[in-house]
Amino acid sequence: MTPRKALRSSLPATVLLALLAVTTAACGDDASSADTGDTAGSGAAEPRRIAALSPDAAEAVTELVGAERLVAVPRQSLSPTLSGHADRLADVPHKIPPGNDPDPEQVLSWGPDLVVVTARHEGEQQASKTLTKAGVDTVTLPGDGGSLKQIQTNLTRLGEKLGAPEKAASLVEEMKRRTAVVTEDVRGEDRPSVLILSNQAATPFVNAPTALVSDLVVTAGGTLAAEEAGVTRTRPVDPEVIVKADPDFLLLVDVTGKGRASYDTLLENEAVASLDAVTEDRVRLFEANTTYGVGGTAAVDGLEDIAGWLHP
Repeated sequence: MTPRKALRSSLPATVLLALLAVTTAACGDDASSADTGDTAGSGAAEPRRIAALSPDAAEAVTELVGAERLVAVPRQSLSPTLSGHADRLADVPHKIPPGNDPDPEQVLSWGPDLVVVTARHEGEQQASKTLTKAGVDTVTLPGDGGSLKQIQTNLTRLGEKLGAPEKAASLVEEMKRRTAVVTEDVRGEDRPSVLILSNQAATPFVNAPTALVSDLVVTAGGTLAAEEAGVTRTRPVDPEVIVKADPDFLLLVDVTGKGRASYDTLLENEAVASLDAVTEDRVRLFEANTTYGVGGTAAVDGLEDIAGWLHP
């Protein structure tokens, strides 16, 4: 059974026809967009019912046009630790369960006229393909959101899609201005090494050089201790890795909202506890909503905070 037939069989025909009538009118058959996975026509009306399938997409949409146009966001977006707009997103009518494999039939039942996905999540990409075949307009935010530049690119791309290019340009310009101030302030300073840990799972993870927080550290005038220790991907961390890295600073990211307590076992390890970064209290917890890949301008807040910590 093809995806389109599967969708038809599980939804009432009248509902599906109504949804297709709306989305087809909004997007048309723009063949040039098929190569990128997007289905927008140049003359499409501004979308009013947007489903954001990942937290970074929800964050970016909210910054550009507000939360009122959103009909669905991930449940993670309601966490103030992850989102700077959790209070606004609480009123969005539909919440997508945790994970990166959204159910396209469920998304379609919510009647979106635009679905926003991120390129780094394969499950979202598969859902996007199914929804596109059903006639739903989609846009993919490229890249992995692992740098300030990528966030700015995504804001610009999404701003065009949402009919808010001026707002996107304003946000990007302000991000660039504040970033330039930080880079100028740390120019010529010694660059301390920083090891980045995050608590997105039961066991703390060490973060790879490709993570957004790593880009923030480098831009803020630090070097990546993980890179020096040979860490190439984000993965569970053990005390030996931390001791081998022997960082000047230990940056902890609170993804889950469990706070510093989630790192206690690791930090109380005898070898880790004896490191200069720990004994001299160069360990600090940062919230994910300013340091992780949520896709919004709050990353500059994180940049400024990290720079002030490394170079007081």
